[in-house]
Parts: sequence; structure tokens; C-alpha cells
Amino acid sequence: MVPTDFTISTALLRYMEENHVSISAFAALSGVNSGTLSRFLHAQLQLSVASLDAITRAMGLEEGHFYAAYVQESTANWRRLGPYIIRCAEIGKLDCIEQAAGMLTEHLSYSDQLFDCAEELYHQGYAEAALILYTKVAESEKYQHSERLSWCQYRIFTSSLNADQEHNLNCAIQFEPYVRRLPEALQLDGLKDLANILLSLRKWDKARGYAQEMGRIARMRYNAKHHASKTKRSVIEPAKPLFGYILYSDLILGSIAAEHADYELALEYVSRYEEHSWVVEGDEAAEDTKQQFKVWATANRYLYQLMMGKVEVLDAYMAYISSHENEILRALFNIVQAANRYQFEIERYLEPNEHLIAAFLQDKSATGTYTGQMIDDGFAIFLADVGEYYLRQQNTSKGIGYLLDALEVSYQIRNPVNVMRCKTILEHLRSKLSHADLERYEAIRQSRRSSGMLVI
Repeated sequence: MVPTDFTISTALLRYMEENHVSISAFAALSGVNSGTLSRFLHAQLQLSVASLDAITRAMGLEEGHFYAAYVQESTANWRRLGPYIIRCAEIGKLDCIEQAAGMLTEHLSYSDQLFDCAEELYHQGYAEAALILYTKVAESEKYQHSERLSWCQYRIFTSSLNADQEHNLNCAIQFEPYVRRLPEALQLDGLKDLANILLSLRKWDKARGYAQEMGRIARMRYNAKHHASKTKRSVIEPAKPLFGYILYSDLILGSIAAEHADYELALEYVSRYEEHSWVVEGDEAAEDTKQQFKVWATANRYLYQLMMGKVEVLDAYMAYISSHENEILRALFNIVQAANRYQFEIERYLEPNEHLIAAFLQDKSATGTYTGQMIDDGFAIFLADVGEYYLRQQNTSKGIGYLLDALEVSYQIRNPVNVMRCKTILEHLRSKLSHADLERYEAIRQSRRSSGMLVI
């Protein structure tokens, strides 16, 4: 909070007096015109943010030192506050952006500039700063039912996702009413992202509905693009080739069928996203997209056959996946699940890839084909599956270690079902936990308590 008697001009005057510097001398030092400095000191002119930065440097102060005071001394003027918001984003002054945007949204006439600025920041990688602006614009236009409101809600949705499942569910619920109000081209990305996050939350029916709608819109637009009479093209294009959304819709629907153990239906979907003879595009980007779906189709055909109990495909599956390193971890998720279901041994596949498991535990970075949220959720379940596998193999120490890993990740992402699963097994095995295991078990639970999270 800036003191009420503090202003940038008084700070500058004090500096000049204490250092015996005249206006002309400080102008030469800072590079700011002496007339500009004089008018500013006599309250006849508000500084531009570029001049403010030059003055701050000349005074030997930290970058952004006067930013909180600047916004308090400003009026709702886009010519001044627009560049100021950009600079705040660049140096991480998010609280100042919040205050400036709040001033500007009191005037609906600035909504266009704020939205355009949010888009600029978003595409430059300043997601947190952009999120503030999208939220402010959405709040100011919540009764407008405009495309821009829907666009803001989409950006808020994608920018707000993290590893917390409960939080992500709330984000999805908030965005759902707006997805069908997006322009059709952007709507495809909205439907895809909603389907992805709902898959990670295991909301199969909702994910299926959005995947089907994505496929319907993409097919309609693809047909219009290549087979209907020429019509005026939409200015906004989807992020990926149209045919990719059609194939991705089938990929999601196949995954959902597999989650319901309908592997025959899942294999039907594999055939659909593997076959590309109908695709008109043949440029490099299109060929890369087609190749990626062929990789997924081959891997998933092996996977679904394995999940049907055809253990004889396991060697071929791992041989194929081993040539696609980013897919190995995800493949192991399913191999361990199949091994637990059909009681076969997989140490020769698990042990050479334990470094991948350890690396993912270390940084939780998203790998392979799925979103970071889906991987985190799947990873927590996978760790518990590996723990149960080693327990079945009478390797109690290793099994307990993986279950403790699973418990920790499950707490982090707020997956109560997996927390209860791990805790139930660990409590059953409590007498077999070493002193170190018991200490770690209690430490995990205590860290959740101290963070304010409910501990089951």
C-alpha cells in the first residue's frame, strides 16, 4: 500500500534535492526531456510508463519501484494504462494489473482494448497477466451474452487448469455453459479441451458428449470446406487441421469405450482414426498429423487386445512402444493394469523403465499424448497398480514404496478415491511397514494437514 502523502513527483524532488541535481542535469541522466520533467513536477503532465522506467533507472531504484504509485495517481486512460499493463506483465507486477484493469472496466468503452491486450499477453506467454484481464472483461460483460464473453471464459478455463482435480472440475463446470457460444472454429478447441479434462476426471458420459459434438462440427465444416459450393470462409481457423478434430473425436470415443471394457467397440474406433484415405490434405503438417494418429492406432490396437487377455501381443506391444519413448510411460500404465487383471509377470518391462517413473515423480511434467492433468491422474493410479503388482509378487518392500508414492501424488492432485485405495492397503499392511515407511506415511498425512487439506 502506497502512503497517502507519497507521490512519484515528491520522491523525485527529494532525490534531486538530496543529490543536488537540477532538472536539466537529471534530464541528461535519465534521457527524459527536461520540459516533460518540469511539467510532471508541476502536476501538469502524467508520465508515460517509458519515462517512468527511465526515471526509476536514473534514481538507481529497482525496476517497477513506482508502479503501485503510478496506477494510484492515474485516471482511466488507455493511452497511459495500456502500455503500463504490458510492462507490469513483463516484470510480474500482477497486483498492479489487477488495479489498472479494475479502473478501466468501470468504463465499458475500454472492453475492446482490454480484451485485445489480454490476447496479446496470452500469445506472448504471460498467462497469469492475461487471466486477470480476461476475468475483468468477463465480469464487466457477464450480462451481454457476447462471443467475447464466451472467448474470455474459454481462456479463463484453459489458463486456470492445474493438478488439483476438484479445482479442475469447478473450472469445467464454469466453462460448460459458454462452449457452444464460441465461434464454431474456436468451439472445436473448446470442446476438445473440455473432453480432455473430463476424461482426466473420469466423467465418461460428459466427455463422450463433447467428443461427439466436436466430431459432428468438424465433419460438417470439413464437408463444407472440400465438397460444398464455395462459401465465405470464417476468419477464425481452428488451431489444428479440421480432419485432426474428426480423428481425435474417434480417439476419445475409443478411449471411453475401453474404459467401459468394451474393447470390441474401442477397436472399431481404432480402425476409424487409423484410416485416412478420405483426407484431402497432403502437406507436411497434414502428413505429420496422420502419422501421429497411425502411431496411436497401432499402439492402441495392441493395448486393447492385451486388455482383452491376449497376452501374446505384449512383446510386440512393448517392442513397438519402445521406439516411441514419449509413449512408454503411458503404455506401462495399461500393461500393469492388465498384469494385475490376468496375473502375468512384467518385471522385465517394468525394471528397465523405472528411471522414467522416478523422473516423472520428480518433475510431474506432461509426457506423450495426454494433458498434464490426465497424466497426473493416471500416474497416481498407475503407482498404486505397480504397488499392488509387487505385493502380489511377494516383493512387499517395493510394493509399499510405490503405494506411498501413489498416496503422496493422490493427495497432491486431490484424488480421494485413490487416496482411500492406498490408505486401505497400507493400513492392512501396517505391521509390515518398516520404521522408515511409517515415518514417511505419517509425514505425507501431516503435510496434507498443515496445508489445510482434508486428510482421509
